[in-house]
Amino acid sequence: MKVGIIGVGNIGSIIARRLVEGKIVDPEDVILSNRSKEKLVPFQKSGYTIADTNEELCELSDVIFFCVKPQDSLEMLSQIKEVSFGEKIVISTMTAVSIRRIKEEIGSDRIVRIMPNVPAMIGKGVIGMATSDGISVDDKELVKRIISSLGFVVEVREKDLAAVTALSGSGPAFVFVIVEALIDAGLRMGLSYEKARVMILETLKGSAELLKIMGNHPGEFRHLVTSPAGTTIEGIYTMEREGIRGALMKTIHETFLRALKLEEELNV
Repeated sequence: MKVGIIGVGNIGSIIARRLVEGKIVDPEDVILSNRSKEKLVPFQKSGYTIADTNEELCELSDVIFFCVKPQDSLEMLSQIKEVSFGEKIVISTMTAVSIRRIKEEIGSDRIVRIMPNVPAMIGKGVIGMATSDGISVDDKELVKRIISSLGFVVEVREKDLAAVTALSGSGPAFVFVIVEALIDAGLRMGLSYEKARVMILETLKGSAELLKIMGNHPGEFRHLVTSPAGTTIEGIYTMEREGIRGALMKTIHETFLRALKLEEELNV
């Protein structure tokens, strides 16, 4: 199996590395193309195959990732119009560019859209996946095997990908902001950066693992930690008074609305 990746920016480079690190394919079976040839040099030195053009990449590949920025999608799609996609599978990471739009441009209905997030860098990402009608059961299993090298795969309807973008795609950025604030709180109370950092990261890791294994609603465990007139309820009261819950919900929803707006702009 030959896997092509058009666009070796942040997500394209992560996919290229994870395909090899996850032992999905060997480096020489990963074919790369990118507008800036300079970005391809480290991959070429590591044994990856470099295509001169996007058209050549598509001709040589069985599975093709479209990893360019949404605003560059029309230019990229115009460059591969002459390719006969036949039995090839296309996997797009392009935010807001619909399956319908890709199908119209390449003349194939074997299309998958995915929304990975940055923890995919270490194989711990969350990947939302939506498929076209032309993707068979066998195709879907092959795609899942390939992208599971990035992390945990969640099948969704295409219309829900904007929500996936807001919740898990952009979510790590919001988590990093929250972690940074919690570490700063530790510094303010006199802890060293190193101690505050490890305590917060391990607290988040343990809390997430507890929820995952036990399956309880988060509110149940919150009440376990909260005793009458204690320290925790004082902190929770402050969070509610400052509108933390509403601010987080608004953050996600505004991100979701922006994703919908991009879809509207790119699929007219």
